[in-house]
Amino acid sequence: MTLRERVYLPEIFKGILVTNYHFLRNLGLHFAHLLGLAKEQPAAATVQYPDQRKIYPENYRGSHRLTLRPNGDVRCTACFLCATACPAQCIYIEAGEHPDPQVEKYPLRYEIDTLRCIYCGLCVEACPCDAIRMDTYVHPRIWGFDRKDFIETKEVLMHRSKVLEEQGHDGNMNEMLEWYKEQERRLYDPLRPELKTYTERERWRRELERLDQEQRRADEPLGEVQPSDTETGQ
Repeated sequence: MTLRERVYLPEIFKGILVTNYHFLRNLGLHFAHLLGLAKEQPAAATVQYPDQRKIYPENYRGSHRLTLRPNGDVRCTACFLCATACPAQCIYIEAGEHPDPQVEKYPLRYEIDTLRCIYCGLCVEACPCDAIRMDTYVHPRIWGFDRKDFIETKEVLMHRSKVLEEQGHDGNMNEMLEWYKEQERRLYDPLRPELKTYTERERWRRELERLDQEQRRADEPLGEVQPSDTETGQ
């Protein structure tokens, strides 16, 4: 470091100047755009997520997924190299014997604690069989009601691979946004269970449909009461 950098004060003022320059430039460009001027010069803008969202590029390092074999089985062989390479120690694997004698073992449980994960990609680099990837084009989920909601199970990680194959680039993102909207609709519903997790969304959807049907039946007006035989004198 030079003497000027060691003093720190000149660098602090330099950073303040850079920040103010970008602020004033964008402020001026937005004002000019309102007047119909300088349309060819783009200005920085805040993406109004989730109503608007940025399309992630092909090299975006997003949420994890477990790749699948042609028959639909998980490709992971439970070698623990990804868990060993993980600096955050956020991967938990429980190995088991595979029913196929040609496959030595497979993960009975494969979980990633996204509250601890730093999305460094070392697990992807450490895997010798290309069983884990981060090309789902979706950012980590940021809404939950319990710490368990942020633990991604093997089923969730495998499901992302199926969605990516069937629906393409935006499949996982569209599914997560749909889940967000569903949670928001149910947030103040007194019939809603205390905990709802993305990993069990299908079960919760069926449960909520059942509760809705019971509520509709309870709200239906009662029909006319038919007189009994004793009342009719028969």
